Amino acid sequence: MKKTLRFLSHIFGFERLSKYENDYLHDANIRSSSYMGFIVVILELWMLIRQSYSKILPKLQDGGDFLELLIKYTSKYWLFLLIGLGLMLFCLFYRRDRKLSKGKFITLMIVGCLCMLYTPVLSLETFTKPGPTRNYEITPLMANLMNAMLISIYVLLFVIGAAIVAYSLVKYLKNKNIVVLEHVVITSFTLICLAFGVFVSYSDFWGGKEIICFLTMVIYVGCLLIYRPYVTVLILGASFLGFYRILLTFEGGGTFADQEIMISGVMQRIISGDAVNYLTFFISLTTICFAIYHGRLTEAKKSKALEKTAKEDLLTGMYNYGYFTELAADYIHGLNGNFDENVLLFLDVHNFKAFNDQRGFEEGDKFLITIGKYVSDIFKDSLCARQADDHFVVLAKTEGLMEKLDRLNGMVSDYDDEILLGINCGAYHLNGNNEDPRMAIDRARYASHLIKNRFQTVYAEYDKTMSEAYHKRLHVINNIDNAVNNGWIVPFYQPVVWSDTEKLCGCEALARWKDPVYGQLFPNEFIPVLEEYRLIHKLDRCIFESVCRDLRNSLDAGKPVVPVSLNFSRLDFELMDAVSELETLVKKYDVPKELIHVEVTESALTDNFTKLNEAINRIKELGYALWLDDFGSGYSSLNVLKDYQFDVIKIDMRFLSNFENSDKSRTLIDCIIKMANRINMLTLTEGVETKIQAEFLNKVGCNRLQGYLFGKPIPIEKLYDRIGKGELVVSDKIL
Repeated sequence: MKKTLRFLSHIFGFERLSKYENDYLHDANIRSSSYMGFIVVILELWMLIRQSYSKILPKLQDGGDFLELLIKYTSKYWLFLLIGLGLMLFCLFYRRDRKLSKGKFITLMIVGCLCMLYTPVLSLETFTKPGPTRNYEITPLMANLMNAMLISIYVLLFVIGAAIVAYSLVKYLKNKNIVVLEHVVITSFTLICLAFGVFVSYSDFWGGKEIICFLTMVIYVGCLLIYRPYVTVLILGASFLGFYRILLTFEGGGTFADQEIMISGVMQRIISGDAVNYLTFFISLTTICFAIYHGRLTEAKKSKALEKTAKEDLLTGMYNYGYFTELAADYIHGLNGNFDENVLLFLDVHNFKAFNDQRGFEEGDKFLITIGKYVSDIFKDSLCARQADDHFVVLAKTEGLMEKLDRLNGMVSDYDDEILLGINCGAYHLNGNNEDPRMAIDRARYASHLIKNRFQTVYAEYDKTMSEAYHKRLHVINNIDNAVNNGWIVPFYQPVVWSDTEKLCGCEALARWKDPVYGQLFPNEFIPVLEEYRLIHKLDRCIFESVCRDLRNSLDAGKPVVPVSLNFSRLDFELMDAVSELETLVKKYDVPKELIHVEVTESALTDNFTKLNEAINRIKELGYALWLDDFGSGYSSLNVLKDYQFDVIKIDMRFLSNFENSDKSRTLIDCIIKMANRINMLTLTEGVETKIQAEFLNKVGCNRLQGYLFGKPIPIEKLYDRIGKGELVVSDKIL
């Protein structure tokens, strides 16, 4: 029984709809009404032209009064022209979320006032009077019905005009939508259509014609203006039943089945089949209206789901980043001053990766949902969204900002007793209406990035110093391709010498960026940026090719050459086939493989990355010398030395810090070198700056030395200048 009631409730439209669904159906009616208004305007213009040529002009030529003829033959057409024009413009200018412009406001006011001012024309109309006509007798009841329909049309015209004027004033002055007035306009138009259909068809029925106008009007109203099904049943049911009863007033009544009408001496019978067709028409039209309603409702539900996806973050239910930026842009463009009182915040969660690793992704999602609620509650009067991962963005006022952030940080910190959690927040203050929210958020994110993993620092503002660094970052990101193609990136060569003879036995190729805007860029200014944005492989390939080209040019010129070591990052193996790229370049420039040494950082090898492991093995198989770079720079793993056979181990320069005063440093270096020798690997220590360091390293058996003591990174031309001057002597020994 309950299922049946729910089904009937759904079919007849008694079910409760969401605001979105109600608005969707209402907006669909507004669109339909604009089409109806347009059709009415076109039809009435055509009828006015037709009546002018067929009725008014001939009568004027016979000496008729123009005003009398105009009222007699065109008053109703002018009336419907105003109705159609008012409805069309009202619906075309309707925007739920936008203020009415001045031009549209004036236009609607004029049309609304014209509708109201036209009402007095009713006093000039020719009303139907009882009495005999050529074919039949007009009874008082028939005359009253006709006149009531005519009066109701004029009254409803005034109502439409008044509703349009009232709506326009409130919308323009206060930007509020008065839904009741919207319904008044559309409902009044519906009633006018039905009244007009009854008025014309009843008159036609007197003359022995079909009731086509009435049927046309109910189709017009039923199929375009879709109300709740039960409302449709009431409107159409009342219209059909009422018109049926009105028809029975002709010739004193009777029934629809047996009524006989004498017209021009011909007896006509409204047979029972006509009654069946009349009823069938009502049922068919009602069914069509039901189908259109439920079709629109289905579209509304689908549209609601799509709009929800387009606006909401699926995990937290907050706004998603795309919709947030749209709302933020509208808010920013609407500001009239005090811009710096508004701030865009980028919130990042400290240690979220560790939480995910230890608690699992399901708990991680719950954590993010909870943080979303924290942010929404604390910044309840602000615009909030989840950008991605554990990142949230807020457009807020500066008043009370630090108290809110401290509260949020405390709540996040207290979420888990075993894992150290917290937030860091980057902030960017607005400075004008033209701010791009995405760019502003990116600046706030940059500020946040600078305090990442500093658990005692919650807040950082984007300032002038950050702005300069930020724009340099953007320049690097946006111009890496230009730098590669235009030769802005070049290799500088830092000498590597044998520890016993201090003769030149190789060089390390280090990238330098000669920029036309910023001048000389150093590696710390562009390498971390390119790594973060996964563009580092473009720079590395450029260096690989430049080194191969330099070696080829030196060989062709008969200059002495030494091996050059190339730095391969972990991302090189992810973003390109690094080994194949190197092999292609070596073959292209016909460079002996013994002149290319490949350096791979220790940190890259500590991850279980199958593709990288396979690439390392290929490097050895292809005949290139393999070096382990930065040994001891992080959490060194002896498994790396166990799993791979390196030709050279590069000892990180930090072992030499405070070298002279640290016995422990000297002992560790001595142990590393002895261990390397025992597993048949040579050693190189970088960062050598003093003779004392060089002598010690030679004494404990380190094979190669690199550092400022023997030379800074320099262009290849200066390298050969030093060789030519005898400052560097090229060794005969390579490995």
